[in-house]
Amino acid sequence: MVKMHWVITSDLSKITLDEFDNEWNGAVYGFFELCINNRKEGIWPDKTEMDALIEIGMADMEDILYWFVHLKEGINVVKKNKEYEMQLLTMNRYSLKMELKHELYLKFINIETGENNWDERVELEEFENELYVNIEKFLNYIKRTNSRLLKSKWIEELLL
Repeated sequence: MVKMHWVITSDLSKITLDEFDNEWNGAVYGFFELCINNRKEGIWPDKTEMDALIEIGMADMEDILYWFVHLKEGINVVKKNKEYEMQLLTMNRYSLKMELKHELYLKFINIETGENNWDERVELEEFENELYVNIEKFLNYIKRTNSRLLKSKWIEELLL
């Protein structure tokens, strides 16, 4: 089972393309959770905690665009029979490693110790479907909120 949950908390409605590209460096903040079978990574507080974090201005926990760009890049790399490893920003001592061995093999690794904290296998097609559905939802959100940002060098990475 593969599920992605996310919500954008950044106010993108009034930002210019130049500000987004050069000052924000393409960051789209909010909450993001990647669920693989029974494993969860990212930050997805319960509704009460999420509301409280938003209210006190502490809701910029995960860079949603970072997750989508790197997961998509990872899929493209593993299809070429290579390994891919993405640094997890909010858990800076951890990475998510992806390999293709009949199925998509995902490992959550402590980069300081090299210790494999968990690993899960899922069908590549299932992972891709969930990823691309969520990328499409993300792009539709950007289009509705501030369509100028679709021309961003950062968002264009999702369109390649």
